[in-house]
Amino acid sequence: MSEIMTYPISDAVTLKSFTDPRFKTMRVSVNMLLPLNKSTAARNAILPSLVGRATREYPDYTALGRRLSYLYGASLGSGVQKIGEYQALGLSAGGIASRYAFGGEDMFAELSGLLLGVLFDPLRDENGLFPEDGFTQEKRQQLEQKDAEFSDKMIYAHQRCHELLFEGRPAGLDRLGSREDIEALTREDLRGAWEELLTGARFEIFTLGDCQPDVDALRERFLKVGMAYKLQPVPYEEPELKRVTECQPVAQSKLTMAFRAQVPAEERLLFQLTSAVLGEPTSSKLFQNVREKQSLCYYCDSAFSWVNNAMFIESGVETDNLDRAEEAILAQITAMQKGEVSEDELKYAKLYMCNHLRAVEDSLHRVESWYMSRAFDQPDMSPEQAAGILTEYTMDDVVQAANRLQPAVVYKLKGGGE
Repeated sequence: MSEIMTYPISDAVTLKSFTDPRFKTMRVSVNMLLPLNKSTAARNAILPSLVGRATREYPDYTALGRRLSYLYGASLGSGVQKIGEYQALGLSAGGIASRYAFGGEDMFAELSGLLLGVLFDPLRDENGLFPEDGFTQEKRQQLEQKDAEFSDKMIYAHQRCHELLFEGRPAGLDRLGSREDIEALTREDLRGAWEELLTGARFEIFTLGDCQPDVDALRERFLKVGMAYKLQPVPYEEPELKRVTECQPVAQSKLTMAFRAQVPAEERLLFQLTSAVLGEPTSSKLFQNVREKQSLCYYCDSAFSWVNNAMFIESGVETDNLDRAEEAILAQITAMQKGEVSEDELKYAKLYMCNHLRAVEDSLHRVESWYMSRAFDQPDMSPEQAAGILTEYTMDDVVQAANRLQPAVVYKLKGGGE
């Protein structure tokens, strides 16, 4: 039987433990959240992958890899996300549960010890600089990631719409920083940056899977790190519609639209249901009417982000159909606002969402993502509780939510440009 336990380490650090013996593995992760800032975004984004390359105990990639192999093929991971107006930097260690270790090792102690070594004792020289070869490689990979996201026009269109929606705000910044800022990074820029992060971030720690955390040991290690501040969603501002069209030599044009709404935390599930009725499952209005009946796009999906107080609608469209697709999408939203929602559309949207919620606890990664998204409010709400709330919403609730959506951005990436 799975359970989630919350242990407040300090005002700046929270530990959540999800124990479930169905899993044969475990995962320990540390997420550091700090406000996005243009001057530090690129610098901060490179740090998790850089510190994860080597520690003083395991001073090169080979030694660290050998240790991971010894721990039954354990893994170290790192990542960078953007959550609202925050940069979320993550480090994790994963491996088999202790009951499967042939040598009787305490795998939680081994994995958490390795992760703490990465966090608190990464390899640097006598001048406090990270090794040059590692820095050069991670910087190159950051630039390659930027290039890959530019080349993937679905990602690029979403990022441009996001940038336009939150122009002038931290939420409009890229999680990796700008390409120019990455190119300008030097090893000297990173001197002391990791210590600044450890003292200035809000910490969300997770232990997941078939393991029992050593809460006292983790409390002792994390008691004096971090900075206490309350996580806040992106403030709602009444939008003025922005229309932007860009041309690039692409085969398939992209249409990305953003809508804003002022949504308190207790209504986030309602707006996610509204998004599902509009454009997520195959029963949705956008799929049935815009994609299937009118054949105006290759895909047409919606998604609601509570932390951004925004709904995004994204589609891939033939260039000649861009304007018609926009009109058709707006027509479906107008229909919802007029109450034209069928019982089947509502029922299938609820089933779609409930199936997703039931699947959360089938994956340690999804469990962590769920509770990370809840760090801003209602932190202990389980997927099961969310499903119970979801089923109570009525057609009138969905119609009222749809009427609160305000158009904010229409971004078109038009094929055929030079």
